[in-house]
Amino acid sequence: MTRMIPPFFDPESTSPGEREVFERLRDDPATEGWTAFHSVGVVKHPRQIQGEVDFVILVPNAGVVCLEVKSHRRVARLDDGRWQLGSHLPEVRGPFKQSDEAKFAIGNHLRKAGPSLPPLPMASAVFFTHARFQAPNPTEWHSWQSVDTIAFHRSPISALVLGILRRHREHLASTPSARGWFSTASVEPTSATCSRITDLLRPSFEFTEPPKIRRHRREEEAERFTQQQFQVLDMFAENPRSVVKGAAGTGKTFVAIEAARRLAANGSRVLLCCYNKLLGQWLKGEVAKVELISAGTFHSYMGRLAQEAGKQQFGGGDSRTWYRETLPGHALDVLLSDERPRFDALVIDEAQDLMLDNYLDVLDVSLSGGLGSGRWLQFGDFTNQAIFDSDADGINLLHQRTGNGFVSVTLSTNCRNVPSIAQHVEENARLVPGYSGTLRAENNREAVREWWKTPEEQQRLLVKHLNRLQADGFAPDEVVVLSPRGSTSAAAMCTDPRWRARLVPLDDARTRFVAYGTAHAFKGLDAAAVIVTDIETVNDQKTQALFYIASSRARDDLTVIARDTARADFRRLLLGE
Repeated sequence: MTRMIPPFFDPESTSPGEREVFERLRDDPATEGWTAFHSVGVVKHPRQIQGEVDFVILVPNAGVVCLEVKSHRRVARLDDGRWQLGSHLPEVRGPFKQSDEAKFAIGNHLRKAGPSLPPLPMASAVFFTHARFQAPNPTEWHSWQSVDTIAFHRSPISALVLGILRRHREHLASTPSARGWFSTASVEPTSATCSRITDLLRPSFEFTEPPKIRRHRREEEAERFTQQQFQVLDMFAENPRSVVKGAAGTGKTFVAIEAARRLAANGSRVLLCCYNKLLGQWLKGEVAKVELISAGTFHSYMGRLAQEAGKQQFGGGDSRTWYRETLPGHALDVLLSDERPRFDALVIDEAQDLMLDNYLDVLDVSLSGGLGSGRWLQFGDFTNQAIFDSDADGINLLHQRTGNGFVSVTLSTNCRNVPSIAQHVEENARLVPGYSGTLRAENNREAVREWWKTPEEQQRLLVKHLNRLQADGFAPDEVVVLSPRGSTSAAAMCTDPRWRARLVPLDDARTRFVAYGTAHAFKGLDAAAVIVTDIETVNDQKTQALFYIASSRARDDLTVIARDTARADFRRLLLGE
């Protein structure tokens, strides 16, 4: 695959065509050893104060291609000779002239900056990625210098570039003025020459990815990978009642949102709910513009029903009894008195925490056709994340209520974490079964584990890694500090003068601040970087589940700060004892 410089593009300034060329060059296995520069500035341009080349592609033993990419859906050469691309005003200087001038500018720069470089076969070309372009017998360019949308999508990009270079080399061999410096036996640029060209075109100090682009890339990458999990939606289209099982990071929440949107698009009234408060708020924001979807936590839904009936809200006392018995009872009273189902379909995330009889009673009456005959889709990690009094046996309640009238499918590919974090989660959380694979590329950031003996030492380690993440370009709101503790966690008790005012609770999360909270509260969500603190033991099912939830939230960087007394627990987990 091609080495891309820079390794990522700016989504705000990159055209759709450039984006597709970039991704195809980057992902084509037949381009191993190639180097491609994207958006190369040309200071000494023959016609402009400063120009730009969309792509400069170095192909060892073949040549160099200066590529201009046009994403317009309409390309026309007017009767007066001017070019019109899309809705832009006509211009005299067309794309082939633009590409050719860029080639000469790059060539001149290389000859001056590297006078000892050997002569190079350099071709210019234009890709019309979204338009047909057929000009019979052109006189101002060679037909092989253009690739229209049909050719672009019909062949691998490696074949297209190699085809351009092959025709260019044939052209040089047949041109008398080129015979003095070019031979068909030439293997320039060699790999060594390509390395020298790389140093001349873009020195290594320019390789740093801007933080804004890095952040967008991380978020977009995660969303793109979760889209590959949507194959489960085809199953749901044919099976009205389905359970989707999967470990943390397998894309369950994104599929849940897409399922709810598709149901609403077909006219169904949908309840999209979960257990966790912060996740409920996020779900609500994601579907805020879809009128037919009611999103949020399951408890907030029951609270609204109770409010309709004028029932008193929770005012203290035994919260467990209120939320597990009293509130579901109020909600049922309203639903049964109304005698009309509220929804045509249910989509439930974190279903493992809602597998209780009283909760299922409310869901049953809320759904047209009930749980036995209605349309529903439930997502859950039924073996690893049930930390709210429901466990793997809870799914048996569904079987009892539906007579086994649903299908089950498992998502096993991790699409959230980079491979090193996915492996850390598998090994240290006794994830059984483990992931079948990971979709994200490695980022050369190993999961970090630090040990502390005193609270003061843990404070120093927390500050150390907050400083590290900041130096590495993570924005404050990309970092989350998670703990099994609440108000007594390391982050909540932070005394460092620089960081104590920049740490805020999860429910008050803001830009330019690092959020902290419990693993319970952050369940169902994720962050680019996660620091897990206050781990003193991982020796039972509850503490192992909490550690699993906390560590699996990290997409790109994971730091675990544990007490030295927990070493033996981690050793047992790693050895499977």
